[in-house]
Amino acid sequence: MLIQFSVSNFLSFDETETLSMIAGKARKNIDRIYKSKKIKLTKCEVILGANASGKSNLVSALQFIQQMIVEGLPLGFSNKYFRLKPENKNLPSEFEIQFLSDSKIFVYGFSIILSTGSIINEYLYEQTSIGSKKELFTRDTVLEEFNVGTYFKTSEAVAKLLNYGEDSVNDQETLFLSIINKNKRKMFLDIQELTILQNIYEWFSNKLNISFPESILTGYPYFTDTNLDEIAELLHALGTGISKLKIVEVPVDKIKTKFSDEIYNRIVSDLEKANAHSKSLSKKHPKIMARAYKEFYTFEIDENNNIKITTIEFSHESSNIFFDLNEESDGTARLLDLIEILFKISNDRIFIIDEIDRCLHPSMTVKIIELFLSMAKQRNTQLIITSHESRLLASEILRNDEICFVCKNNQGASIINPLEKYQLRADKKVYAALFDGTLNTGPIFDEDKLHNLVE
Repeated sequence: MLIQFSVSNFLSFDETETLSMIAGKARKNIDRIYKSKKIKLTKCEVILGANASGKSNLVSALQFIQQMIVEGLPLGFSNKYFRLKPENKNLPSEFEIQFLSDSKIFVYGFSIILSTGSIINEYLYEQTSIGSKKELFTRDTVLEEFNVGTYFKTSEAVAKLLNYGEDSVNDQETLFLSIINKNKRKMFLDIQELTILQNIYEWFSNKLNISFPESILTGYPYFTDTNLDEIAELLHALGTGISKLKIVEVPVDKIKTKFSDEIYNRIVSDLEKANAHSKSLSKKHPKIMARAYKEFYTFEIDENNNIKITTIEFSHESSNIFFDLNEESDGTARLLDLIEILFKISNDRIFIIDEIDRCLHPSMTVKIIELFLSMAKQRNTQLIITSHESRLLASEILRNDEICFVCKNNQGASIINPLEKYQLRADKKVYAALFDGTLNTGPIFDEDKLHNLVE
């Protein structure tokens, strides 16, 4: 689970700003708070703010960490520093994330000069108590130093890490957490103590699910034969009119008209590689889900390397007429992207969704959050969203520590302000405070200029 995330000198963030999931002292809805001996965490955070306040940039910062670890430097990285200060071009951007893995608190971070793509330093440690930590590793590419801390006990584990770490001290383009997880399966099998590095890598690659309005949340992995009735029941209960779903096979020739040869061949190649690996481990047939806006296909390969492609069709109000996803409304397509957070498959994952309310009726947005909060009482799932939907506050379903605001200061930098920072009176409604100036988090209009422009 995510504990907190800090960022500086990235897009609209200048000085260090922190998004925290640490629970406050409120007693309201305490049954949906994650509790352990070490920490208490909220399972939901609603991030509100005016247009261009920096909400999406906060999500982008989290995505940047994930991309750096899993894929390497993303496209367009060189101008993502805080450009309103020209001197920031040559200053490091810093990212730090604190999270729970295997009931332990870990802190991982790195600094990078984005204008040159140069990683400066990187660190990972376990937070054992306040002010006390066990270091896994630190790396400084400027001083060309790599250190293994006290977390690892066996000389074999330390020697192996030092070997790879010292080879990486001149690599300013790749994070060590990425290096140590690339083609190292045998190493993790041979030295069990090092598997913590694999678990942490998989926390970033598999537990974090980040979605923007133009992207897909996870690609429908829950949409299988055995789950279709449950999905249809939920969609119908949400008023979509959908009563049944079915999986249908799609001819390869039709798919080749929708994908370029390069993409199609890459999917097939990846499936063949995965198939060879799965055969040795006696695993199920590999699948790849391919999504575009309002289109969804599953590519599956059998033991003879034959490719089967399927999609989902929908019927309405108990009819036997089925429709493609691209025939459904934009709101239904958006809902299909979101409902996975309500199923058991979402357990032990963190969903970060930018503009969750896009294409949804305001009541639907509130209902989805309400259902998630009810489900969160039984599952350790976290949902972090950005939204303009103020009715989430009017409904009073949220705890105060589940609400924060992003706004701009006078220098144009984004600031993260938790609702609890405003210290509202106990009898003050958050929704009312949003519009009467108490919170001062909405858009600021130049009334005189606007009046002159429309005269």
